[in-house]
Amino acid sequence: MFFGKLELTEVAWGNSPRRARLGGQGKLLVLLHGQMQSHAAWHAIAPDLADTHTVLCPDLPRDLDFRRQAEELLRLAQDLGHEHLAIAGHGTGGHVAAYAAWLAPERVTHVAEVECIPSPGHYGRADLAFELSRYSSCWFAQLHPKPESATMAVPEEWTRPAPHSTAPFSRPAVADYLQTMPAGETPGANGHNRIPPYPGDLRIACPLLVAWSREGRLGGWYNPADLWRPYATGPLNEAEIASGYYIPEEAPKELLDALSAFLTP
Repeated sequence: MFFGKLELTEVAWGNSPRRARLGGQGKLLVLLHGQMQSHAAWHAIAPDLADTHTVLCPDLPRDLDFRRQAEELLRLAQDLGHEHLAIAGHGTGGHVAAYAAWLAPERVTHVAEVECIPSPGHYGRADLAFELSRYSSCWFAQLHPKPESATMAVPEEWTRPAPHSTAPFSRPAVADYLQTMPAGETPGANGHNRIPPYPGDLRIACPLLVAWSREGRLGGWYNPADLWRPYATGPLNEAEIASGYYIPEEAPKELLDALSAFLTP
């Protein structure tokens, strides 16, 4: 069953209502999705976490910057009756989690950064390998068919799993991503160049989990935990997971185990 017992609802986050999945009982745990996805990215993990937490999986308000999203998220948690909250963020969702922990260190109890590095992490480190991996630059230096596909609409059959596909992405999740994708964006777009550096005094005082994929690009370029260490004034935990970038869908059990151990007192 898609999302188990978590119910689809709307929450007041940002300038308009946002869809969210909400369910479970206990302390609040917010799961924030990555770029070009929606709350549906957490469908394979959220039901199990709802056995021990009140789990909220909202759609990110793309029209707000990370600090404003974090401010709105903290207000939303209070509106739901929770003074304290833990946050796990995948990709761009991880930046919102970092801002929330910085803005309200007395309220955010745990932060998990999943396949996410601090936004200044790429600045000053870019080399040819990094540039060639980006979707928004060096198009014509990349292998066929990336230059062509970057300048045209993505055909539906490219994102629809084959009848006997072993791909990790569920049909309902992919359908949700395509339905909620803003006009003019494509599933391969890369937004790292639009992420501003963090404020110089940004710190995460609560326990921090840094999880990254073994086959993903971030783990190939850096040790993500080392990049987060200067921002962590509390305990820092590491988890390298055997998967690609989309850890919540490619390796849900491994990520679930890491999150459960991290969140257990």
